Amino acid sequence: MASSPPDFTDSGLMNYALRMVIPMRREFGRSLDVQHFLHDLAYAKEVLDEARTSQNPKLREHADYLNGRMFGPRTASAPAPSVSQRIADRAGPTAAADKTPAEKPGTLSAEEEAKQLMLAKYRSGLR
Repeated sequence: MASSPPDFTDSGLMNYALRMVIPMRREFGRSLDVQHFLHDLAYAKEVLDEARTSQNPKLREHADYLNGRMFGPRTASAPAPSVSQRIADRAGPTAAADKTPAEKPGTLSAEEEAKQLMLAKYRSGLR
């Protein structure tokens, strides 16, 4: 009996699985059934293990992505980092160490933290 994964209705998963169909057929002679792949964990694991041994770097990349999304840790329930933590992460490890206790991100008001976050965007470059 096939075990079914949690709700994998994410179109990104299907997109990556569809991108694997042709390379899997070319390299391994395997016909990938995308619907079966998305609903049967055992089949998906077997296909991903085979794809991760591919000579094609794009196929390996797609397999790694799908493996992480389907079998990796669920990070959606992790708490979001605070504004001061995001500022410290963008500024780098030495910036927080160089500040005096009054200037450390944890002691700023919410308005000052938001302003610092906005300025950090401009210092690191907009994307």
